[in-house]
Amino acid sequence: MTADRNRCWRVARHSHPGEPFSAELFDWCEEAISEPADGEFLVRTICLAPGPAQRGYLDKGKERLLERVAVGDVMRGRGVGQIVASRHPEYSEGDIFLGSLGWQDYSVQRPRGKEFVFSTKKITRPILPLSTQLGVLGQAGVTAYFGLLEVGALKQGDRVLVTAGAGGVGSVAGQLAGINGADITAGTASTDEKCAWMCDELGYDAAINYRTESVDERLAELFPHGIDLIFDSVGGEILDTALTHLAFHARVVICGFIATDYTIDPLSGPINYRHLLYKRARMEGFVSFDYWDRYAEAEQALAGWYRDGRLFNSEDVDQGLEKMPDAVASLFTGGNRGVKICRVAPDPDRLPSE
Repeated sequence: MTADRNRCWRVARHSHPGEPFSAELFDWCEEAISEPADGEFLVRTICLAPGPAQRGYLDKGKERLLERVAVGDVMRGRGVGQIVASRHPEYSEGDIFLGSLGWQDYSVQRPRGKEFVFSTKKITRPILPLSTQLGVLGQAGVTAYFGLLEVGALKQGDRVLVTAGAGGVGSVAGQLAGINGADITAGTASTDEKCAWMCDELGYDAAINYRTESVDERLAELFPHGIDLIFDSVGGEILDTALTHLAFHARVVICGFIATDYTIDPLSGPINYRHLLYKRARMEGFVSFDYWDRYAEAEQALAGWYRDGRLFNSEDVDQGLEKMPDAVASLFTGGNRGVKICRVAPDPDRLPSE
């Protein structure tokens, strides 16, 4: 065991509805590193994945997929790390581990199987940088993969719209649509710089700046024959507008609703849902952990495209565990581009052999 201390963010209080996410909700602590018991192992965090859902872990006001993190507990968060001590026969020192590590340097873990975000796994064929195990080769990539190919039933020649196309999942979804035969892939974003990046780096055919352009007019221009597949993680007005441009038998995949998720204003709609009937379309929501038993399928495909140079590692990296509150907050201000990653420690010099 090293003589290091475990730095961590503990929840100081829960947030009020509409309150911005900030470091004021947490206490920064330094504590002794816990020892693993029989059947457990100690993981050193290498990278964490800030996500919009983490704001909901502290929100008093709304129903969530997961319970709030209790005041005084280490903040919840998925990450990738390396096992530094083990008392479990199937997990060895040096193994790379993926799971709910929390906002901390070290965590005692045990295998959990399929327990939503608490599900854990050993990465048997890790790829450097290890941040990719959380991004394009991990949850962001898997979400895009099953959202497009399984829920959205993407077909050759489909015309695809990805909202928040420069975001963590959207930046992967736009690439996968092109890789898997979409005829045109367009996305929405909040700045001209993001729109240019989407087209120049991610392979989007077109991008719409929803703050300066008419989304309705641009969709009519880009999709004169309608949108076959909408991959949506925004909700609100953009989704409502897109519903008026559906093609017959279109599919609308709901991955999230960040535009309205934390507003305190009364919500209504979508008003234009009647177009689902007019165009005999369907709308379906999902979470990536619905497909936990098939993760290996997605990871194999994603790794193949990544190695072939067809899938770009679209990361936006902050350095240091102390940056986690700001990293999550940036997701609600349009400050990120690509999969948001917070690097806590350097990648190991050597990876475990297969």
